[in-house]
Amino acid sequence: MLCVITLKKNELKLLQFTDIHIGQTPFSEEDQKTFAMIDRTLSKSDADLIVITGDLIWSDGVIEPTKGLEALAEIFNKYPIPLAITYGNHDSEESLTRHDLHDLEKKLFHNLAVKTNQFLDPNQKECFTIEVKDKDEIVNVLYFIDSGANALIDYESYDWVSLEQIQWYDETFANYQTIKPTKDLLFLHIPLPEYQQAGDRIVDGKFWEMNPRISAPKLNTGLFSHLLKNNHLLGTFCGHDHDNNFEGIYLDQRLIYGNVTGYNCYGDLPRGYRVIYLKCDQMKTSIKTFE
Repeated sequence: MLCVITLKKNELKLLQFTDIHIGQTPFSEEDQKTFAMIDRTLSKSDADLIVITGDLIWSDGVIEPTKGLEALAEIFNKYPIPLAITYGNHDSEESLTRHDLHDLEKKLFHNLAVKTNQFLDPNQKECFTIEVKDKDEIVNVLYFIDSGANALIDYESYDWVSLEQIQWYDETFANYQTIKPTKDLLFLHIPLPEYQQAGDRIVDGKFWEMNPRISAPKLNTGLFSHLLKNNHLLGTFCGHDHDNNFEGIYLDQRLIYGNVTGYNCYGDLPRGYRVIYLKCDQMKTSIKTFE
């Protein structure tokens, strides 16, 4: 079932899960703990939308990595909460491709939010928007950009947002401007390089990653400059760095990490998720931990 996202009581409540990292079957004790905590959280939640910002699974060296996706889908399908997914660097490494992930998503997850403006760049990295409506009028737009996995020309670096994706973003933003200017959110997995500067201006959260403190791509293709020029985002959200969950501000742009969710991966931060409240032209957010 595809779900249209509409405001309730003039506000939208989102849960951001990130870096869940489900691994090999039979699932480890850490994975079982992750399943239980997500299930318990959703059973008590009144969220309007769930966003997963990548690394749902490990796929490198994992036999039948689709089993992890299937197990996650069983949990998320139990609750009638719309779901939006963008992928991370560990979701497609050996036996899975981005194309496979797109097909599996549609087959496995039953409550996907309606995507608009879908686009695939030459490497099958998906961009899309989700429209938030109030009485059939668009009041906010959620932008999703697949930031990729390993860099294709430097395997010691992470991928970067492609020029084609930036062009998609600019054109999509311009089209929405002809309808109605809105204040919006952006989600991706790998942090933009400018998260480094935002880390010097933290307003909330932890900055515990080391070597490097921000695992951004080496190549800066300039998406942040376009976000700055268009100046419509209430926040940009990523995952990827398990020991960062801060919100920082750089050139008046709010750059925000999700909170690592899965137990089957490195990191000292308590496991949990981020809650985001969106109300027309206002946004507030906070970390919630499982324990």
